[in-house]
Amino acid sequence: MESVQSESQQQELTRLAAFFLWEQRGCPFGTPEVDWFRAEEQMRRHTEQHSEKPPLISAAETVGSALGKVAGLAASAVS
Repeated sequence: MESVQSESQQQELTRLAAFFLWEQRGCPFGTPEVDWFRAEEQMRRHTEQHSEKPPLISAAETVGSALGKVAGLAASAVS
């Protein structure tokens, strides 16, 4: 298992997972807590089971990593 994540890292992963859940539901207006609570539950189950990451968490990490790389490339192109 990876090292313990900081609270801000966990919150960021939860935020990304909630966003993906929201998109899967068709981006409905006015119900962000539904997706946030589902994302928190997935994180909690993952922590308790000490097994593979839930698919949404892995996707969130992958997208976050890809966005970081794109931002890095854009910054280097401007320099």
